[in-house]
Amino acid sequence: MAPRGRKPKVKNEQESTVFEKNRYIILPDALTNDKTADRQLIKLRHPQTSELAIFVYSENDKTLAQMRSLPFSHRSFFKGNKVIPIDRIDFVTLVDPLFLFLPYFIKCSSMFCPLDQILVDEHLPELNNLLMKLSELANLKQIATKKEVGDLILWQYNENNTLEWLTPKINKVAKVLITQQINVNQNAAISSSFKLSETSINSTDEQYKRYAYDIISEYLHIDIQKSLLKHLGLPEIVECNKRKADENSDVNKRTKFIKVDYEEMPHKVEKTITPKLTAKDKALKKAATGTKSISSFFKKSI
Repeated sequence: MAPRGRKPKVKNEQESTVFEKNRYIILPDALTNDKTADRQLIKLRHPQTSELAIFVYSENDKTLAQMRSLPFSHRSFFKGNKVIPIDRIDFVTLVDPLFLFLPYFIKCSSMFCPLDQILVDEHLPELNNLLMKLSELANLKQIATKKEVGDLILWQYNENNTLEWLTPKINKVAKVLITQQINVNQNAAISSSFKLSETSINSTDEQYKRYAYDIISEYLHIDIQKSLLKHLGLPEIVECNKRKADENSDVNKRTKFIKVDYEEMPHKVEKTITPKLTAKDKALKKAATGTKSISSFFKKSI
């Protein structure tokens, strides 16, 4: 008899409503000042991965923020005398719309084009109008060159302008990291309970700038990351996997060990072991002494 399978659990409307109530959203101050502002959740492509991500857009406030969700289980917080469970925490952070426009401008970087031909999503045409609205929130001259031909306004991606626009952002993030005394040493635990050592304080110039570069790079394509790294004068980090290095060293040691053993080990000559003859075998051998082989009778006579 076949085992009975478990029926999939179907969430009812009450459970889904509870799940929505147990979401904890952390908003920046810029989005909490005006409670009457119209804010809507929209989906846009992430500038690094090109996958759809959730953003919070306010046309009146002219702000754009990204929402990142982290699932939690068995978590809660206190509100007065109540214990409120948490199933998910949503972090909402402000984002410069220029980061979202960079992939579209780089794609059309070979020539000057109108803006409505640059901010085009071939797979999701419904995003085109939204991208044009978001273009009003940003200064496109910071990443592109503007050219006017009669009544026509053309744009082309400018890498130098982009690097000059990104450099102050990295310096600003590095300044915040230094002010907050964030430990950016890769070999140390990052926690507010840990104090910075003298070694990490004395070597903060390059470490803080590189850490800020890593944060900004989360919104940049790999090609821009390399150009920005060179523009900042930071050396490229060669990835070193300790486990792989150890494995390779073990293989080399093992190979060398086997090779040395093989070369230094003397060659053994195995002795041929003759089986002992029984009494019957000895009698047959003695009886056959002096007799000729049967093949000798078929030889030609000379």
